[in-house]
Amino acid sequence: MSVTRDENTLIAFGKNLQRIREEKKISLRQLEIFSEVDFSEIHRLEKGKRNPTLTVIIALAKGLGIDRADLINF
Repeated sequence: MSVTRDENTLIAFGKNLQRIREEKKISLRQLEIFSEVDFSEIHRLEKGKRNPTLTVIIALAKGLGIDRADLINF
């Protein structure tokens, strides 16, 4: 079974999100509070299982204290 380009993009986004979060030493639960994005959604995003909406990307960026472009520059 091959991985599609879209799946690769979601996986890359998730790895980038997780890397940034861990570099800032922010737990999933803390990011949930800071961004007002549900813990389970953040977890699915980090695993590449969910496609984020623009509003979620903006909320996560605010919660992480970064520019939203940093989440999609991977």
